[in-house]
Amino acid sequence: MFSHSRIIASVLAGAALVLSPVQATALKPVPKQGVALPNAPFAVLPAKEVIKRYKLMSLLSPLSRKDKETLSEFADVKQAIVFEGDVTLDESISISDAAFKKTLSKQKLSPFEDALLASDRLLVVNGDLHCRALDTSLMHGVFVLGNVDCDTVSLGLAHFYVKGNLVARKYLLGSAEDDEGSGNEGERQVRVDGTVSSPKVRSWYFGLGHLKFAKDSAEEVLVEQEDRESSGPCNKKNAC
Repeated sequence: MFSHSRIIASVLAGAALVLSPVQATALKPVPKQGVALPNAPFAVLPAKEVIKRYKLMSLLSPLSRKDKETLSEFADVKQAIVFEGDVTLDESISISDAAFKKTLSKQKLSPFEDALLASDRLLVVNGDLHCRALDTSLMHGVFVLGNVDCDTVSLGLAHFYVKGNLVARKYLLGSAEDDEGSGNEGERQVRVDGTVSSPKVRSWYFGLGHLKFAKDSAEEVLVEQEDRESSGPCNKKNAC
């Protein structure tokens, strides 16, 4: 049974998709004054071309590479958003945030937010990624071929790969968003070749114990879904 928050996010994303039709052509570089993407134009490209160029299938977790359904799903993806070079984003990388902004707040979206809603939500950064908030929920996959350094990182049931190190300055969350989660969803969905560091690491039916945490990082704490973002204290001895 899916959680209430997942249902709301799905509805918002679906509503935004209706309002924003798919753009099949590559996007031109984004003007600096329109979006905070310093020296980081992006393009929307055919997914098959992108998957082949960056060998994305080989970057999946070992468990996902053995799963026929996963491989089949990648074959069905139509488009990918690609950044060449290091990226600094002021917008949140979040399907639900962009959908809320468009459908409820009635705010104008940036070209990047429009692309998030209009594409198949496969994102590739051929460099380092710096951002305020990264949320992989409702996305097909996020592949960063450098380091990730963001204020917050929330991982859901989407393929996530980082070639370098992952730093979440405020918190790192992992959630299967499913009452039937087995606890190893994180191992299937998340692969980080370097180290992981964050002052708060919490997961719910996910599990990030397979990752290599840096010495200065907090330990992962398994919590109930409603406690993922609480101020604490949350650790192995104290409940939230």
